[in-house]
Amino acid sequence: PKRREGWGMKGNPEERAIILAQYVLEHNATVRSAAKKFGVSKSTVHKDIVKIADAFRSKNNSFLSGGALV
Repeated sequence: PKRREGWGMKGNPEERAIILAQYVLEHNATVRSAAKKFGVSKSTVHKDIVKIADAFRSKNNSFLSGGALV
């Protein structure tokens, strides 16, 4: 069987989430194509990207709502 590029993506979930989100943004990739590229499920890609987006939103909530950053 052909080894996919992302065969070691199951180790660190936080690192995987960052790598997947970065790949999707840089390549304008779909969840399906990112899953295939890294050898993980579509649900894993979706879950990880939502995790990154939620973290970004909560960290920047005051900025996104028009408030001042402290």
